[in-house]
Amino acid sequence: MRAILAVLWLQLQACHTPTTTAPHPTAAWFDIVAARPGSEVTDAAMRQRITASGHPWKVRDRATGIELVLVMPGEFLMGSPESEPHRQTNEGPQHRVRLTQAFYLGATEITQAQWRHVMGSSQGFFQDDRKPADGSWHDLQAFLAKANAGVPASSNLLRAPSEAEWEYACRAGTTGPFNFSGLASHDVCNFNDGTPKNAKVVNGKLEVEWTTPPSPACRMTTAAAGSLPPNAWGLHEMHGNLCEWTADAYTADGYQGRGLLTVDPLRAATGREVHTLRGGDWYKSAHHSRSAARDKGGPQTRSNRIGFRVARTL
Repeated sequence: MRAILAVLWLQLQACHTPTTTAPHPTAAWFDIVAARPGSEVTDAAMRQRITASGHPWKVRDRATGIELVLVMPGEFLMGSPESEPHRQTNEGPQHRVRLTQAFYLGATEITQAQWRHVMGSSQGFFQDDRKPADGSWHDLQAFLAKANAGVPASSNLLRAPSEAEWEYACRAGTTGPFNFSGLASHDVCNFNDGTPKNAKVVNGKLEVEWTTPPSPACRMTTAAAGSLPPNAWGLHEMHGNLCEWTADAYTADGYQGRGLLTVDPLRAATGREVHTLRGGDWYKSAHHSRSAARDKGGPQTRSNRIGFRVARTL
C-alpha cells in the first residue's frame, strides 16, 4: 500500500510541477552571437531588462549575415522641443510614445558584403565590403523579399523599422539632440563640416566645389559599418553616415493630431508615397543627424546618401 501511495504522490507532483522551457530556443532564422548584453550596452536598465527577458541580446540572421541587437519595449519623448537648436517644424509637437513590442534592430546599416550575399551583386557608391550599401526603398523591398524567402509564413520577417522604433533606438534613453553628450565630432558621427557649393560625379568619383572647405577630420565618404562607437544600447552609426529608410510615410506637418500618448505609431507608406528618412548622412552637416531630425525620399529615390537598417519583431 505504501508503495502504491508513493507512486500516486509522485504522479501528483509531476502534474503540479510547472514545466520549464528554454528561455530562447534557437530559432530557425538566427544564430546567437551574444546571449547577454556586451560591455558596449552602457544603459544598466536596458541590460537588466534584456537579461531578464531570457532572449539573446545579439543574433545573426542566417539568410543575410546581418547582426541585430534586442531592443526592449518602452516609452520615450518623440520629436524635439521648441528650444532645440536647428529644430524644424516637422519634428513636433514633441509627444510621448509607447512601444509595446520588443524588436531586433540591425547593429549597423546593411553592408555591401551582406547585400551581395543576398542579391548576388554589390551595391554602394563608395565600394568597400565593410561600408554600407545604398539605394532606394524599392531596392530594400527587393532585398527583403529574397532575405525572407525561406522563412515560414508564421514567423516575423525582416522589415524596415517604423519611424518611432528608429528614434527610440537611436535615443537609447537620452533626451538631447544626440545620443552622446556634447557637440557632434567626427569621432562619434560621420558628417560634413564644410559648405559645398556644387557637387557632381565624374568617372564614378565625387567632385565637390566648396564655399567653405571641410576640416581634415571630415571623411566625405561613408564610414565602415560598426567603426564608430555604439550608443548606450549597442547600435552603431545612428547619427550620420547614411540616411535610413523607415516604414512610415513622410508628413510635413510632423506629428500634428497625435495625443499626449501614442501607442505603436505607424503611418505605413503605400504605393508611391514619400517615406521618412532618419539619421542624416556623410554629406550633410551634423544638425541633420540629430535624433529627432527627419528627411524624406520617394520610394524610387536612389542616392549614395541613403542606406538601410533592418528590424524584426521578437
